[in-house]
Amino acid sequence: MDQQQPITFVINGRPYRLDPGMGDAIRAMPAEDRGQLLRLLEAVREQERLSRAAVDAAATSVPAAGGAAGVRASPKPERLGSGDVDALMARLVMEEQRNRKPPPSRGSFYKWSAVCVGSLLVLMFIL
Repeated sequence: MDQQQPITFVINGRPYRLDPGMGDAIRAMPAEDRGQLLRLLEAVREQERLSRAAVDAAATSVPAAGGAAGVRASPKPERLGSGDVDALMARLVMEEQRNRKPPPSRGSFYKWSAVCVGSLLVLMFIL
């Protein structure tokens, strides 16, 4: 398991420098400080959940091919962080590539070229 860098923070004027593997140091924190830290971390977790939900909602609200053009819900920008924007853009690019029409194949190019040359020859013989 790779070692994480400690995080430094201050609660009630007391600085702490912890990482998830420092169980003894976490238990040594006063209960009031630990409770405030837990409330803060729960708020962070909730915001992360809301942010992911906003990204998912924005990605699924992109209209499918043949859908109503220009009608889609826009995500609330105050809920999207920089990582969320990157994830949303990646999902939108994948959606666009999936909905894109494939380029003409070499066979279809030859077929249309033959049709055009044939049409020109027929026109030349008629005139």
